[in-house]
Amino acid sequence: MLENRAFDHLFGYLNSLDPRIAGLAGSESNLADPHNPGSARIQVSRATSFVMPFDPGHEFHDVQLQLYGPMPNPAPNLPPPANAPTSPAPMSGFVFSATQAAEFPGDANLVMQCFQPDQLPVLSTLAQQFALFNFWYSSLPGPTWPNRFFVHAATSGGLTDSPGTSQIMAGFDFKNGTIYDRLKSAGKNWRIYNDGMPQTAGINSLRAEYVNPFTKNFQTMDNFQAQAGAGDLPEFTFIEPDYDTANNYTGGNSMHPLNDIRKGEALVKIVYDTLRQSPRWQDTMLIITFDEHGGFYDHQPPPATVPTGDDTTYANIAYSFSFAQLGVRVPAIVVSAYTQQGTVIGSDANEPSTIFDHSSVLATVEKRFGLQPLTKRDAAANTLDVALNLDTARVAPAVPDPAPDSAVVGLVAAAATAAGAAGTAPLSQNQQNMLDLALAVDLKVTDPKYHPALVTSHQQIQTQADAATYIQQVQQRVQARRR
Repeated sequence: MLENRAFDHLFGYLNSLDPRIAGLAGSESNLADPHNPGSARIQVSRATSFVMPFDPGHEFHDVQLQLYGPMPNPAPNLPPPANAPTSPAPMSGFVFSATQAAEFPGDANLVMQCFQPDQLPVLSTLAQQFALFNFWYSSLPGPTWPNRFFVHAATSGGLTDSPGTSQIMAGFDFKNGTIYDRLKSAGKNWRIYNDGMPQTAGINSLRAEYVNPFTKNFQTMDNFQAQAGAGDLPEFTFIEPDYDTANNYTGGNSMHPLNDIRKGEALVKIVYDTLRQSPRWQDTMLIITFDEHGGFYDHQPPPATVPTGDDTTYANIAYSFSFAQLGVRVPAIVVSAYTQQGTVIGSDANEPSTIFDHSSVLATVEKRFGLQPLTKRDAAANTLDVALNLDTARVAPAVPDPAPDSAVVGLVAAAATAAGAAGTAPLSQNQQNMLDLALAVDLKVTDPKYHPALVTSHQQIQTQADAATYIQQVQQRVQARRR
């Protein structure tokens, strides 16, 4: 599961090679001011950089603006409220929402820019060689943390925004547990591979496993290549990319907008090449998807869905969101030896059998291993075996390397500099989240007599450079404890 990209943003132009793909006509646009027909109309266009100079908003309120546009004449000095939800959503506020970002550099064109196939050769090749899902949506119209919880637990427990420090410190628990609990109870094995601080450590049961010095369930990506290459994979494997949050994402490979997206392409290629050359190629389904859209434009209005029906422990009382609607559409590919080349799943956005979200991963695992669902969402979700449409295994084709600098118009170096950690710059919300998670992990692995000092030191961290140093130190302590 990668980070923060919309379907049109990555695959919108892929329909130039395959008209079955529900991508762009090329004329889609947003007004800079949805209430002023004379304002600039920003049209979709080819991406001009592999790195974004700012992080578009994607908290719950931001996504409401993107889906429905802002209300007219908002009160001065207050964040603009979004229009009341309508169905279908007009998808009219992406440009306006981008201008509200704290780091907005003055170029709203960037959220309307979309990559063309030559710019993303790894993902574009896999999408054409295996199964591309036209209508896979994020599980709610919100940010990373609640959407990632859905791929582990088919719920966010009511969470719609990035969590606060106290929530991260306490850790998250869900009424029916996680898919890892279900697997363990059934005698099945699982493994999470990660580099850097894993977001899964935000869930209490997984945090305890992450800091367990005898864990076999958390492994580094170096171990993935060795173990998967030898055919040593459990029944279910989850791969977390390296977010490099504290360094403002500059060294990460999660495909977060502040990353060089080619680092994410390189990660996907490593995973795919490792699997296709392994003894388990014919036994393994590889799912590649993104947690949420990251504020980038997509033209397809999100549909209704089944509420989770579990609990609302972490709900924001300011919202009346019932989890009866999916979030913005995201890219998703299923790779298998039993998937016919050029498979495109879904031709009608109104056909329920072709609608997928992150709980479809869980529904597939549950179907495969005879497990009970976690919530009403995964109980109702469509499963991914629809992508298994061959009786005989295919030989896995090769994929190209990530694109060179010449594949974009702009200068990658200039964008990377703009997006890079300034050292003394203050922390963003996402960076604060990972800093809090590092402290929560540190408290688990440190003698309680040192806890007051750790908390005091954590409260004094104000800059990206200091946060990066601390998070890396915690990761090293966890690794050093492992046998």
